[in-house]
Parts: sequence; structure tokens; C-alpha cells
Amino acid sequence: MKNAKKVIRLNLIFRVAGEMIPENGEDSCAFCGSDTNHKSLISVFDGCGGIGSKRYSNYSGKTGAFIASRAVCGGVCAWFENGFDDADTLKEYINRSLSVCSGFADKTGRLSGSLGKSFPTTAAIIYSVPKSAHLDSTCFWAGDSRCYMLDMEGLHQLSTDDVDGEDAFSNISGDGVLKNVISASKPFKVHAEKFSFDHPCILICATDGCFAYLSSPMDFEQLLTGTMLSAKNISEWKILLEKNLRKFAGDDFTLCVAAYGFKDFESMQKYFLKRNKYVHNNYIVPETDIQEKWNLYKDSYCSYMKTDSSQ
Repeated sequence: MKNAKKVIRLNLIFRVAGEMIPENGEDSCAFCGSDTNHKSLISVFDGCGGIGSKRYSNYSGKTGAFIASRAVCGGVCAWFENGFDDADTLKEYINRSLSVCSGFADKTGRLSGSLGKSFPTTAAIIYSVPKSAHLDSTCFWAGDSRCYMLDMEGLHQLSTDDVDGEDAFSNISGDGVLKNVISASKPFKVHAEKFSFDHPCILICATDGCFAYLSSPMDFEQLLTGTMLSAKNISEWKILLEKNLRKFAGDDFTLCVAAYGFKDFESMQKYFLKRNKYVHNNYIVPETDIQEKWNLYKDSYCSYMKTDSSQ
């Protein structure tokens, strides 16, 4: 059995989150696991505050965006806990959650502007099931919250932003319009893509508050691995992630992390050490020619992304 591949198993799972206004953050998240078949789920949701700014008196004056991110999060958890794994059933659970929101909401007031939506939110979800020597993962998403995979080759975006005419770099400084979000009042799509990983990796779901205020996607990778390498343990890594995200975030931020295939935290740090140094020396320092650096970085970053992912 010398040549047997290492079994890909879940090593750690956690979340990091921060609110701009305490008790009024419009992000939500959840992570779930099952002991029976080792399946797991990480997910984040970003209530769309602009188009979901209407407040509801019988929801303690909270906005539709605040309510939507939490309600849809609950629906996704119920979908997972009831043993489902497909996009069609996921959308049914999401719609049930939105129906409850709409049914209980007071009917007074109007949506703000023609672009207003009832209970709008983004979603980024990764459902994973370890197999004998690989990890089967399915990404589900709507909007511009993202699903990622991080390995020794770098950070890879798995989802495709529902934003017109922008990529992960230009979207930082651009003004792209969201063309698809979950909502109780407008049709929406839940995209889905399946992946299989046969090596140690970290899966990540993140709302745009985690990455949209950095200079580039390279900086986001460096933040993830740099904080990991500076930490003594998983708990300290979480603390460092939260501190560093809070430094630059101009919005609520939420990150869910799940690592697979590592012996322990120390082995994870050793796995990413060489990559961290490479990114720092080739993409971070000096802080010039960022567009040129992105042109070199993006082939690997986009290598798992697919365009035809509508359900």
C-alpha cells in the first residue's frame, strides 16, 4: 500500500466576520458537517443593502437585506441537514425561506426606486463530500459573493461573479452592476459547478467585503496565507484574519473556511510557505505595475472558472 493516495478528509472549519454597524450587519453565514458520511457545507450571504433598504416594522425595523441574508442562510442549512445536494432542491428551500419572509412582512411602504427588490441577498455555498482519495465539491452561488479554492498553486476562484463586464481585478475599481441576486420579488438563478480535488486544499466562501477593498486578488491570497503562517494555531489564525480584514474593509465582511487533506496545522503552514514567499516576491513587492502582475497571475487564478453554470 506504499503508493496509496492520502485520504482527503476535513481538518478544520470556521468562520470570520465583522460588521460596520453592530447588530445591523447585512452579511450572514453558516457551516455544517455530518458525522455519518463526513459531508460538509460552508456558505456566506450578503444582503444587498441598496436594493433591499426597505425597513420592516414587524422585523424590528431591520432592512430587507438584513432579513434576507439570514432567512436564506437558514433555508440552505435546512437543505443540507435534510440530505439534499442538488441545485433544484436548493432553490426550492431558498424560495420557501423567502416566502416566509414575504408572508410575515408588513405590506406598508414602497420599495425604494425601480431597482428595489424584496429581500435581496447574494449567496456563495460549497458542499463537499470526501471520497477515498479525492474531494467532491459543488459550488452554488448567486451574485458577487465568491467560492474559492486555495492550494500550493495559489488562490483559484471557482464561482463566476454575476457582474457585467468585469473580472476579479477590474471589479475592484470598476462599477459593475449585479445582474443576478436572490430575491423574493424577481426571478433569479442559482449557479452550480462540480469539482473534484485529489490534493490538500482549502475551500473558502467570502462576501465582497473580504476582497473588494484590497488592491488585487493577489493581495487577498497573501492575506490568507500570511496570517496563517504568522499564527501559532487555528484560533490565532482566525484572530489574525479578523484583524487584517477589519483594517481595510469598507463593508461588512464574512469568510467561511474549510481545509481538507492536511495532517495538522503545522503541516498546512509548511505546505503554503513556499507559495507565500513566491507571491510576496513576484506579485506584492514592489507595489507597482499591478495590472501587469494581474495579467501574469490571472491564468492560474481563473483556471477553474467556468462560464456556462446557470441552473
